Amino acid sequence: ADYYATNVGGTIAVLDAARASGIDKVIFSSSCATYGVPEALPVSEASPQKPISPYGRSKLMGEEIIRDYAAAYGTRYAILRYFNACGADPEGELGEWHTPETHLIPRVLMAASGMIEAIEVFGADYETADGTCVRDYI
Repeated sequence: ADYYATNVGGTIAVLDAARASGIDKVIFSSSCATYGVPEALPVSEASPQKPISPYGRSKLMGEEIIRDYAAAYGTRYAILRYFNACGADPEGELGEWHTPETHLIPRVLMAASGMIEAIEVFGADYETADGTCVRDYI
């Protein structure tokens, strides 16, 4: 229920407050959890969104609400679906642990500690428009 209160109710509250304040641009922090179990890798923006958890469903609902709001009020928006956020809360109730582990930061730490030999970066197009070295993104 907390996910729905935050990601659905909170999204509506932010959109209403932005509109009341004359703000017509919104950036929404969504999640790769909206994809559920991917049909193919790597996942792209065109991949089907089939969330399998309340968190993923609540984030997808937030995305749909934003699209509806944009259609109704002309709000401009960007939706970012994060894949590699990491961390845990101080109480240890939320955090990262997957079997098999597929997230970048834990995989980097596993490689650094010798638990795995190497990490794999998906894709083949690593050039950057501003000339930033790829190593700065990994």
